[in-house]
Amino acid sequence: MPEAINDASGLIDLPANADLLRLLNYWDAKRAGRHYPNRADIDPLDLRFMLDRITLTEVHENPRRYRLRLVGTWWHRILGFESTGMWMEDLTQPNLHRITVEFYQAMIESKQPRFRKRDTILDDRLLQYEILLLPLSEDGENISMIVVGIGPE
Repeated sequence: MPEAINDASGLIDLPANADLLRLLNYWDAKRAGRHYPNRADIDPLDLRFMLDRITLTEVHENPRRYRLRLVGTWWHRILGFESTGMWMEDLTQPNLHRITVEFYQAMIESKQPRFRKRDTILDDRLLQYEILLLPLSEDGENISMIVVGIGPE
């Protein structure tokens, strides 16, 4: 059974959201015994059950930066604009930028999936959701992309 770190407690745990559990199990199967699957292992058609709530984020090094390669329509509705192709530092919501980068950093440092239940204020709106980060690697060792899944309440 796959494992993830609960970002709030730092303990090994599993997300409560059924779609996120399904996504974690899919990721684990695609690893095929490796530390991480690579991007080519992930078929978007397999993720139809939550494709609108998936984000693919590229990890660029030296210096470390994040580019939103693909952002599901759930985020478009929440943010009010299309963010696919944007660099994280170009997001205009400072709170969203901060919590996202901190969460990405924690996942990269731990080198394993992480999730967290969030009650977040974005533009004076309360968002309640569970979020799961899954690492991908093109060389099998270094995290080059992050699959982000959202399980809204």
